[in-house]
Amino acid sequence: MCTVFMYQDANGVTYQARSIEDPIFFAESVTYYPAGSSIESMTQAGKPGKTFNTKYAFLAVTLAGMLPLNVKPKQESVLEGSNDQGLCFTGNNLFGTTSIEVSSSDDKVLVSTDLGHWALGNFQNVAQVKQALANKEVDIWVPALAAFGNLPSPVHYALFDKTGGAIVIEFTNGQVQVYDNPVGVMTNGPEFPWHLVNLNNYAQLTNVDTNSSKFNKLKVSPVDSGNALANLPSDQTSVGRFVKAAFYSNYAKKASTPKEAVLTLAHVVNNFDRPRNISIDLPDPSTANVENNATDKTQASSEVTLISFVNDLAQNQWYIRTINAMNFTKFDIPKLASLKQLKVITLDSIDELDGGDGTHLFLN
Repeated sequence: MCTVFMYQDANGVTYQARSIEDPIFFAESVTYYPAGSSIESMTQAGKPGKTFNTKYAFLAVTLAGMLPLNVKPKQESVLEGSNDQGLCFTGNNLFGTTSIEVSSSDDKVLVSTDLGHWALGNFQNVAQVKQALANKEVDIWVPALAAFGNLPSPVHYALFDKTGGAIVIEFTNGQVQVYDNPVGVMTNGPEFPWHLVNLNNYAQLTNVDTNSSKFNKLKVSPVDSGNALANLPSDQTSVGRFVKAAFYSNYAKKASTPKEAVLTLAHVVNNFDRPRNISIDLPDPSTANVENNATDKTQASSEVTLISFVNDLAQNQWYIRTINAMNFTKFDIPKLASLKQLKVITLDSIDELDGGDGTHLFLN
């Protein structure tokens, strides 16, 4: 599963971070889409749907494995991406999504797996995306995905921008649901509004240690610092991670410079880093346990942190670290503006750098 959260520094500048947990590595590539890239979505019948040329360039981790049944998409789906305007897009698992009826003409129909291309390619900020959805500029349908046991695509989406705008998009109860995101966090199930209500159970959380107390006549004090974190969930469920991400993004020191902010977020996202076999799902061949994405139900599986991201939305600098690397590698999106054609690099090529500036991988 996955955790995404927003952070603002002392100057109100917005940053975003995200970790991806899964037993299986679906992502293989990072793709740069220059402004003017042609995107063709499709209808439920496999006919051409919403077609457009992007207004803005964007960089994205793309997925070849998230393929709808019965129709062949023109482009891979976006798992995580950011455009040159300071808008970012994240897709996380949400089991319980539903199919949606579409009634518009084919030229407005957009498959949900193309939502990232549409949002990042056409809009500068969250408010514009929200307004376009309210105006029904696209009619979104949710395909069944073979990778998830033919369920309607079990994904919901978080969008953030450099001004602090934040929304969550879900497909539940046969409708497109668009929620404002006042906490700036998204994990997985249950549905997003449930997580906001659940935070009421943690109103007592604070980052201030309790350094003394008294039991009748006995005065006591801790031998160490850090007891403020005692009431944070210690599990790695989506519910626990939501609370922890809300806590860390709220209380982490407000950085005074972009460099400090990126370093702070790199430390924060490490709190969601999970090595292999820390939690194991035992096999159950009698149950279609699609939620852990295990294709072989006769063997145990373990969710692991496959990729972590840190995103400076004001400077359009994107940092990626996979499970095979020790350090984050930076990509400077404005420096890719000279590219006029779609360009793809592999995650393996990023691992070989293991840190530093990887922008040249697209320019070579």
